Amino acid sequence: MSAMTSAEPLSRWRQLLVWLAFIGLDTGTQIAFKWGADGLGDMDFGPAMLARSVTLPGVWFAIAGYLGTFVVWMAILRDMPLSRAFPMTGLVYITVPLLAWGAFGEQIDLLRAGGIALIIVGVVLLGGENEDERS
Repeated sequence: MSAMTSAEPLSRWRQLLVWLAFIGLDTGTQIAFKWGADGLGDMDFGPAMLARSVTLPGVWFAIAGYLGTFVVWMAILRDMPLSRAFPMTGLVYITVPLLAWGAFGEQIDLLRAGGIALIIVGVVLLGGENEDERS
């Protein structure tokens, strides 16, 4: 068994773990923003709203989440072409509504469920490897 063959599965596992980290961080960031926004009630945009927002844990979790997502995104782009990586970020359009449904009771009607299904198909078609990229 050559070194190239034994390193390939490790690389695939690493890629999977990095993608799971990206999806988890980006999903968590969006949920944290919603949590923070809910803490603002019906305040109008302005200095008072901004001052209030920096006191909310959800906003700070969201900021930390964006920083973490940035680091993970750089790791992804180091190893993968942008044209292949970017469509895979669409997976967050699946995880965010599902988590929002669970955490906030937001509804996923038939139209949204159909949209989520189309996103899954798109990610599979655009994010999958083709034979030319493997060599």
